[in-house]
Amino acid sequence: MKRTFILFFLFISSYWGTRAWAQVDDTRKAELSVRATATVTDNLQMLTIRNLDLISPAVIDNKIMVSPITSGFAGMFKILGNPRGRVRITFLQNEILKEQNEGFGEVAAQYFVSEAFEDTQFQSTLLQVGEANVRLSEEGVLFLWLGADLDLSRATPGIYLSEFIIELEYI
Repeated sequence: MKRTFILFFLFISSYWGTRAWAQVDDTRKAELSVRATATVTDNLQMLTIRNLDLISPAVIDNKIMVSPITSGFAGMFKILGNPRGRVRITFLQNEILKEQNEGFGEVAAQYFVSEAFEDTQFQSTLLQVGEANVRLSEEGVLFLWLGADLDLSRATPGIYLSEFIIELEYI
């Protein structure tokens, strides 16, 4: 009963509101001016040029080490955006990977990212923390390289999965 009454009330009030609008005298004129502004934020694009290769590097003292500055196994990304735009880069620096089936083993992973305006990996600069404010080049380009150190000393045979996430935003 209450539901029917509320629906009936809404119907009547919308009818009267419409009807009152329809009875406005045609001789009166109204001017309406609306000013709208919008800020358009250009999208950043991140292209994966090369994935991080953790299979090919040698295991030395139960560790796999891939330097973002010197290793050909490092992942490589190209960021495209506004020329000289300022960008905040955020990424996870450390994580523990658990073996997926039995869950007994674990791999300690530490990630490193370096950056440069041009495709010059050996001259790139290491980002020291998991968040950095950088500037894009005059052409709106920035190259990133991803490296990792994996400690396998507590690993058991099995499957270890991870997803490295890097976030980019204009500042």
